[in-house]
Amino acid sequence: MSPTVSLVLDLVMVGLLVATIAYAIILNRQIMRLRESRGELAELIQGLNDAMAKADTSVRGMKATAHNTGEGLQKTIEKAATLRDELQFMIEAGNTLADRLSGFSDDRSRPAAAKPGLKSPAPRPVFDELDEGRAAPPPMPRRAPPDDDDRPREGEEGLSRAERELLRAIENRR
Repeated sequence: MSPTVSLVLDLVMVGLLVATIAYAIILNRQIMRLRESRGELAELIQGLNDAMAKADTSVRGMKATAHNTGEGLQKTIEKAATLRDELQFMIEAGNTLADRLSGFSDDRSRPAAAKPGLKSPAPRPVFDELDEGRAAPPPMPRRAPPDDDDRPREGEEGLSRAERELLRAIENRR
């Protein structure tokens, strides 16, 4: 081979080696960026894991809070239903008592049996008769002696003192 061909081949080889070195430098930089981004990716994944753990803890806490609140609301609803039933019972008892009192006042305000041919006087209210001393006041119902203790009886748990006294008064009325 001639020295010129050999020189040309050497120059081509040098050019290809320079191109290979340049390409190796570019690849090295890209590999370094990939390693750096790999560290960032690992940090990102760790951050996501931490956020998921916090979210899981928060969800569990919210479930427990919702459960406790639900139980509290259920107890309040049950107590309100009990109070509603008691109030309904008291209203019915009050209406019955009002009807009885209304009937009593109607009986007192009626004149005695009118004689035939006589004009009956207009009925006078009971209170006027009481003021004039013509009628005796209605007899007061007997009351049972008050209980010495305010301890709740069976079925009276959870009631206030006033509610227990009202129930006992209604029982004594019967």
